[in-house]
Amino acid sequence: MVLDPELGWTLGTKRSKRGYRTNAAGFRATREYSPSPPPGVLRLAAFGDSFTHASGVANPVSWAAQLERRTPGLEVLNFGIPGSAPDQALLRYRREGIGYHPHVVLLGFMSENVSRMVNTFRPFYFPNSGMAFSKPRFGLRGGELVLWPNPLPDAAAYRRLLADPERELPRVGEHDYFYQRRSRRSRLDFLPSVRMAWVLREHFLDQPIVRGGVYNTRSEAFRVSVEVVDRFYREVLAQGSLPVVVLFPQRGDIADHRDGRPLLYGPLLDAFRERGLLTVDLMAAFDRYDPQRTVMRRKFIHYPPEGNEWVARYLADWLREQRLDTPGAVVPRVAGARDRLRVKPAS
Repeated sequence: MVLDPELGWTLGTKRSKRGYRTNAAGFRATREYSPSPPPGVLRLAAFGDSFTHASGVANPVSWAAQLERRTPGLEVLNFGIPGSAPDQALLRYRREGIGYHPHVVLLGFMSENVSRMVNTFRPFYFPNSGMAFSKPRFGLRGGELVLWPNPLPDAAAYRRLLADPERELPRVGEHDYFYQRRSRRSRLDFLPSVRMAWVLREHFLDQPIVRGGVYNTRSEAFRVSVEVVDRFYREVLAQGSLPVVVLFPQRGDIADHRDGRPLLYGPLLDAFRERGLLTVDLMAAFDRYDPQRTVMRRKFIHYPPEGNEWVARYLADWLREQRLDTPGAVVPRVAGARDRLRVKPAS
């Protein structure tokens, strides 16, 4: 990965390391793709984090490569960026994805991404991740989305942070949920009343991201996540492509589902479907192809090879079942979705 002024970080171009390869355009692929799909070829473009990127397996084993091999006449362009969030995916789509004219755009959302949506500097949220990167984020102001740019856009900004953290950290953390909750200091912090006020704010005003084992629908993180995905979805429709939200469950989600516990991301799935967003929950892939949950015998963060295979099989089956396996079949679906959601074509 390399620094990116707008996105925070992205994949370098023409890189190769232990089975990972990027092409000249800087997305995960072993070949180049033309700006427009060849005649008769259905082009999918996938945006998301490391689950979309298929971290943990080599390029040929990734779900995207397997899906492409499974379905004749299909191209899958994998724009996933490890460690990223859907806000970065939206910005990458605007900057790079539109120019490839995909017929279908997969909006990958791993269940933990909600927390990343209110984070601007990775160490504030996940100190031991090994990724000391900053990122832009969207917020809500008067019910409308606003974009706060990447606070550390270049190496010089990181040098300033290292040279004067007392001054720079508050600036970097101005719009960071985790910094504001955990790190903001006051000269009156020694007072019991101030400490009590922080406790009350944390539990009643700030609205924790998770409550009762599922996402708290009143939290800023949840609300921003829904609005950003909704915006992403509508922009894809406006460009003439069919958006599909794809939810990637984590290992813990699979265990919860197996044991009959509520899904952490259940409220998010409900919110997307209530808004009429075409959504695929990949938990169904594990239900269909691994009903005995044999994958749970293994320790993993990202899907192992068989998990990538099940995702590829499920998406191939889903495209066929939805009759979305040819470019011509996508056109009326885009038109219908535009009418239903009242989305105007991009000028």
